Amino acid sequence: MAVFDTFSLIVGQTILPISLVVAVGFVLARRMALNTQTIGRVTFYLFSPALIFRGLYQTDLDYGTVGRTALLAALLFVASGTLGWLSSATEERRRRAAIALTSALSNNGNMGLSVSLFAFGEAGLALAMIYFVTTAFLGNTIGVFVASSGKAEPRQALARTLKVPMLYGAVLGLLLGYFHVTLPVGLMRSVDTLASAAVPTLLVLLGAQLSQAPIQGRQLVLTRTALIRLIGGPILGALFCTLWGVQGLERTIVILQSSMPTAVSAIVLATEYDAAPNLVATIVALTTLASLVTVSAILWMLA
Repeated sequence: MAVFDTFSLIVGQTILPISLVVAVGFVLARRMALNTQTIGRVTFYLFSPALIFRGLYQTDLDYGTVGRTALLAALLFVASGTLGWLSSATEERRRRAAIALTSALSNNGNMGLSVSLFAFGEAGLALAMIYFVTTAFLGNTIGVFVASSGKAEPRQALARTLKVPMLYGAVLGLLLGYFHVTLPVGLMRSVDTLASAAVPTLLVLLGAQLSQAPIQGRQLVLTRTALIRLIGGPILGALFCTLWGVQGLERTIVILQSSMPTAVSAIVLATEYDAAPNLVATIVALTTLASLVTVSAILWMLA
């Protein structure tokens, strides 16, 4: 009974609030014409960078922890993508690239930041931000090469990365925090206002984007890819944490972030480079729905 009560508490206090906000975005997008591109751009260029800047500017994380979390995030990105690539050896090249992409790119933004905040507070959110910034950087570099099956120009991938404002928000936040620079109250309140809008907008946007994603495709491919992302991810996370001797909240957040569903940004890359975009959209929708169960289970095991 105690096990069931603990699981119910986790679902009720962490997963349910997130699911309800995502559902609101889903229903709203189905009932009226939402411009998800504009909402996404406002979130991408304003809300998310402000959230990351504030979190890292105010964080008490030591820089050894920051570097280790970023390294683990990078290793998990590469390892998960490699699993996806190897598991799809019989697929044609574009679909194989799509499966590798959806295995590597986890939703550490819309969903990962929200779950970490609700479950572990500001301390968990700060670590989740490091993980998120790292995977966002890799998604805009390695992800471009994977989506284009290795045909992307290095300068093109680098140019995409240099346009990611979250990267600048993270670097600026870490630097100002490290040198204990005190920002004017008016400026900090503006940052707070933008940052506070990030999590709810990310969740509503996720729901709106999911309303456009189909659930169709070959069952074996979908199941295999979902298992790599939702089950293989946290297993790899636990393994890498053990190898590096990572403990405490850092270990918890790394495993939790590695268990997130496929990121919606995978659809953008797959569409841009014609890497089986319909298959990618289906995997995003499927893993997001399935993650309501799997992430709840991971949270229960980590509690």
